Amino acid sequence: MTSFTVNLRTRVLSALAAAICIFTASQAGAHSQALPAYGADINQTSVSGLSSGAFMTSQLYVAYSDIMVGAGIVAGGPYLCSKSWSLNPLVVNATTTCMNPLTESVGPNTRLLVSLASSLAQTGAIDPLENLQNDHIYIFSGKKDRTVTTDVVDQTYAFFTAVGVPEASIKYDKKVRAGHALITNNDDDTRCALTKAPYINDCDFEQSTVILNQIFPDLKPPAEQLSGEIMAFDQSEFLDSDFTSMSETAYAYVPPACQTEKSCPVHVVFHGCKQGAQVIGNKYYGQTGYNKMAEANDLIMLYPQVQPSNSSPLNPEGCWDFWGYSSPNNPDPDFYSKNAPQVRAVYKMIQRLAEPKPEATVTTEE
Repeated sequence: MTSFTVNLRTRVLSALAAAICIFTASQAGAHSQALPAYGADINQTSVSGLSSGAFMTSQLYVAYSDIMVGAGIVAGGPYLCSKSWSLNPLVVNATTTCMNPLTESVGPNTRLLVSLASSLAQTGAIDPLENLQNDHIYIFSGKKDRTVTTDVVDQTYAFFTAVGVPEASIKYDKKVRAGHALITNNDDDTRCALTKAPYINDCDFEQSTVILNQIFPDLKPPAEQLSGEIMAFDQSEFLDSDFTSMSETAYAYVPPACQTEKSCPVHVVFHGCKQGAQVIGNKYYGQTGYNKMAEANDLIMLYPQVQPSNSSPLNPEGCWDFWGYSSPNNPDPDFYSKNAPQVRAVYKMIQRLAEPKPEATVTTEE
């Protein structure tokens, strides 16, 4: 068999696999239900994410810190990072300063970002920064990550310590020879040091477990099996903008105990670029270990979804917005406050989960 034939077959199989993922996601959307109310404990909310999902993690976490108890940031820069240098367009800051700057001097301008965040808190655009001081935070940078470099992630740590989070409350791991990826303990995933789609790498530990253990003390080990099903729900009902690039369907895992007798915390999980369900199917929301931790510890997992877009908004890699594409008609686009289109949508999902469970309908025979 010629190399041309092998390459052609590989391309065809890859395209077919991608098409299957997209078809599966679209079919889920066609049959997704409304997100139910479960009486979740909204004041024990937490969030984590990779890459653009890590930037989105900081945005949701800082904006709504009143309800938050912690965050996990994997390969992401500090809050407001793309505002680091006012002479650069936001998208230029996002793709250079906040990812792989040429030198430290053109990396994240953390002193300015802390000042901007303080001003936003004073106006009520975000919750008070003092809320963060009692939380627990996990930060990770792979030693082989050249997409979002450790110099950038160092400034995430610097931001949180600057706003008063004690160093003892932050676990910052930058010792693993990992590429740009969320980390698992699964031999079938990409080798640890690579940066390669779907950006889920086997480095012999389950990062979701480490993140949740950092945020919540005394958790049980992950369950061996799930006793419930992952839910596809209608995300579109939470969107009030045409420019969010968010999918019609998102996902959640709600352990049976949280559906009935318990009021459970919500943990929001943001995928990274090229990792939404329309691209990789259930690989992120179903196979990264979060749900087994949820099962063992009565946590609700919420997986909002964003998808690639080649029109307005222009978001070809399906990234979360950390530079302003979701506010295209705003000369000073809002991607970071309580009122930012994506942040606002996800908060409404958390609110829905926290609404009281519907009372059982009781019928009597006459």
